[in-house]
Amino acid sequence: MGPTETLAQFVVDTHLRDIPSKAVEISKLVILDVLGVTLAAARQPVARILNEYLRECGAAPKAGVIGSELRTDTALAAWANGSLAFVLDFDDNIHGSTHIVPAALAIGEGNNATGATLLEAYILGRDICFRLDAALDAGRRKNQGGPTSRGWFAGGTTGSLAAAAAAGKVLGLNAQQMATAFGIAASGAGGVRRNFGTMAKALQTGNAARNGVTAAVLAQKGFSADQTILEAPMGFASALCLEGECDWDALTKDLGKFFYMEQLPPIKRFPTCTPAHRPIEGFLALRQQHGFTAEDIESVESDFHLRSLSRTDPQEAIAGPNSMPFILAIALLDGKVTLEQFTDEKIHDPRVRAAMTKVRHRPNERRPGQMEPPDRITVKLKNGAVHTIEVAERATLKTTTEIYAKYMSCATMTLSRTRAEQLGQLIDQLENVPDIAVLMTCMNGDELTID
Repeated sequence: MGPTETLAQFVVDTHLRDIPSKAVEISKLVILDVLGVTLAAARQPVARILNEYLRECGAAPKAGVIGSELRTDTALAAWANGSLAFVLDFDDNIHGSTHIVPAALAIGEGNNATGATLLEAYILGRDICFRLDAALDAGRRKNQGGPTSRGWFAGGTTGSLAAAAAAGKVLGLNAQQMATAFGIAASGAGGVRRNFGTMAKALQTGNAARNGVTAAVLAQKGFSADQTILEAPMGFASALCLEGECDWDALTKDLGKFFYMEQLPPIKRFPTCTPAHRPIEGFLALRQQHGFTAEDIESVESDFHLRSLSRTDPQEAIAGPNSMPFILAIALLDGKVTLEQFTDEKIHDPRVRAAMTKVRHRPNERRPGQMEPPDRITVKLKNGAVHTIEVAERATLKTTTEIYAKYMSCATMTLSRTRAEQLGQLIDQLENVPDIAVLMTCMNGDELTID
């Protein structure tokens, strides 16, 4: 079997009983995390625009839109929820949940899918997501190029196929149909990193979720597509990768023996693009240790990580998570980086703008043999003092208590505490939930009022 057929057969043949319990428990935490982040995003301007568009579409009310009273077509619900999941850039930093959960949830809601089926679909979709990234973007991890280095965003490219795997699993596709779904999803795949820091950034994971749902439904109905789409000439890999870039062994290594969700993906502490996290940690540590204020500072030097944080002069709140000058300015002024700070008012606050002018780009120095150099943050004070720190590791949320606290903080921006707790309990017992429509009952409707 070729790679496409091998992955399709794997998704079809694997069931929850075949998956280690560790992967199941970790998956429930990560699903909880992304649902909380999506609920928080439901109060953002992006949500208002998406919901207005959905109302104008007038589609049949088959699936719910998280954090609103709206119900719409299945693919459109996946699109909206997939977009909302990535608005705040607060999901786990691999971003697989942003398209896989919305796709599986939307298609499962109208098909009486059980919680066990949702878990199967999620874990297998994440496995496909990780494997495609490991194979197609292998060059980036070796500092030798790759699709990401050229501007492609995996959430919209490989994410479309991962969402198709999840949606297809919920629908019970056979292996031939699953391979076809991959081919269909590839036709709609796309996404570029230049849109980071705009509303279109989030749209890319929404598009992936919608592509996955559409691909699975069409494949089930007999729609045709190339069933060797990954490996075929002029196919997915050859379109994204240069000669020799793809690591085909990574695509199927330990397939069915090791599931990527046996490892907790990095759960974010800060609502920003991941490369900003180490500079935030380092700067806050220096601020606490030395007690300086904005008035004391001559300059702050940090790598801006411009491939991901390209918005050096943000003009709207959604650009904030992709702007190192803004992020370090609010860390300086407020001593923290939280969701509540990412507002248009804060973006245009004269004190913040003044602090931003002190933040300067200084690329990290890559040392021989290093996969990723540490982030070096240097603070120069007006009195001549210079304080420097290097941060090599990102501090992420690792315990159930930490992740649940983050979930509740996010979810209660839209839900009452009672509803948020009820949803949390359902996710905790997800494998026993008889119909996942009950999840949407907690997140969709006309009673989403805060206590």
